[in-house]
Amino acid sequence: MSVIVTRKPGGITQLFNTETGRVTYKCKAECAYMLIEAFGGIVQFNQKGAMATVTGHITSLESCDVLKKGHPNYHNALNSIISAHKEFVQNISDSYQKEIKELENKLVNL
Repeated sequence: MSVIVTRKPGGITQLFNTETGRVTYKCKAECAYMLIEAFGGIVQFNQKGAMATVTGHITSLESCDVLKKGHPNYHNALNSIISAHKEFVQNISDSYQKEIKELENKLVNL
């Protein structure tokens, strides 16, 4: 069995099982939001360890809710997702800049 693990914005980890095609999203934060089209809206992860799973056309939720357009919290959840993505991209950028600087320093010292 092979599982590809990918860190996502907002404290979500994506686990993709290459044999079964199952995708599991697990919340590593206290709570989080993620737009997942298979659920038809924004998945609200209500606690650390909450999971949303997609296998083909079958979906399941553990300690999660789905917010659809028109839900009172949909707008705030979407803003939270946007903020998480911006922070995630900035953190990745900072990490790469640090790594590039370290490599440049090694090159200078050769």
